[in-house]
Amino acid sequence: MISFTSCKDAESDKSEPAESIDQTEQIELDPEIERDYPVEETNSDPAMTSEGSGEKNNTGILSGRYKKEGNPEDSSCDCYCLDIQPNSTSELCLSPNELYVNGRFEKDGENIKIYYSGKSARTTNSEIPWDQFGKNEPIAILSQTANGMSLDWIGFKIDGEIAVDYALYGKKTLEGTYKKL
Repeated sequence: MISFTSCKDAESDKSEPAESIDQTEQIELDPEIERDYPVEETNSDPAMTSEGSGEKNNTGILSGRYKKEGNPEDSSCDCYCLDIQPNSTSELCLSPNELYVNGRFEKDGENIKIYYSGKSARTTNSEIPWDQFGKNEPIAILSQTANGMSLDWIGFKIDGEIAVDYALYGKKTLEGTYKKL
């Protein structure tokens, strides 16, 4: 806070207040002063703060990268990892170096449902009927555990029915327990 004090006689004091107010208004509107006092934003929303097992965002989903337990050979996370990014798509590995899909994560109560949103550009198998798989029913469900996340693979559906010929794709590589990296 800046304060200006002046000693003047009573007669000149009567004409000064308007001028003083104008100077104060000019100082407040000066953009240089605004840059000298950066405004720090605070967020008291608990869904936006760091938690022990991940970074929560405004959807309440623990976002971040998770690695499936029991796959030490995948140190580069080529296939046995989940990159949970709510309200966007993340690549899911169904079969290393061959089958990849894009999945969308949506919070549903205490769980996170994963929906098929299309094949990934990394997919080399074109014989699978990717365009027939449903995009409005979950292919997997994530649930939070004490040490991370657990994924239950449901499988792809065609016309609301499990696509039996493709049901196991993703079960071996995706189903299991994940820990935050």
